[in-house]
Amino acid sequence: MVNLGRAAAILVVLTAGQASAKPPVQSVSLTLPADAFKLSGPVQTQLAAIPANVPVESVSLDLDLRPLAMPRAPSSALTARLQQTLTPELAKNFDLFLYISKAARGPIAQHMYVFRRRMNGAFDLLHDWPVSTGRERVERNALGIQRFTATPPGYYELDPQRVFADYHSVSWDEPMPHAMFFDAWHKGARVGLASHAADDEGIEALGGRASAGCVRLSPEHARVLFQLVNAQYRGRVPRMAYDSATRSTRRDGALMRDEQGGLQFREGYRVLVVIEDFGGKDIATQ
Repeated sequence: MVNLGRAAAILVVLTAGQASAKPPVQSVSLTLPADAFKLSGPVQTQLAAIPANVPVESVSLDLDLRPLAMPRAPSSALTARLQQTLTPELAKNFDLFLYISKAARGPIAQHMYVFRRRMNGAFDLLHDWPVSTGRERVERNALGIQRFTATPPGYYELDPQRVFADYHSVSWDEPMPHAMFFDAWHKGARVGLASHAADDEGIEALGGRASAGCVRLSPEHARVLFQLVNAQYRGRVPRMAYDSATRSTRRDGALMRDEQGGLQFREGYRVLVVIEDFGGKDIATQ
């Protein structure tokens, strides 16, 4: 229901009352989200049933509001954005980069961009997929525990010990096929964030904030990513720095070092996940 008596984002000019040579015209303002929308549905049919003496402020209409398709950002602009986020050490020591926009709005919002680094250091954009990140609100999970369903921005590695073709979340009582968990700790506990396939309901919500914090993909895209990572990107990788005071993995891209200042490596996946709350406002579109 859209209340017609609030500040205007769209102005609808309508005809009220019975037909006549020059029917009276009312200007009705609709409060709509900031993004562009198109109106579909028989709005005039509903308006025709409104008596002429009914104040505009008391009228509501059922409207089918569908977001207009956002223009796609060119791969060169996306590559430049990724490179801006990477230190030389991060760019050098990983081979596959999953850049995820957790923004609610914008040309690149709620998308995952999969980049491959070439031997010469150049980046190729392999995939551009819609995702769903966290709903960003306080909720009770399936265990009755309150949680803030956020997807924290930052840099993450994949956890080689927590990669599952078939997984089910106990906390949220939801299936998580092709789950690849992020290798991070928060206040002494492993984080439950992962990329995984959405269920039927989640598929409909892709492109919007709809998860409990994980990065949801379509089942096909989650399968492709899962197979790509496991087939081609195993290897030695540097470890993310750990803050012993907070018992948390740092998410600012800092890497763990030994006493001589050298990077500490381990076996894992040469995949770096980069999550930003950036919708691409300043990225040119095509």
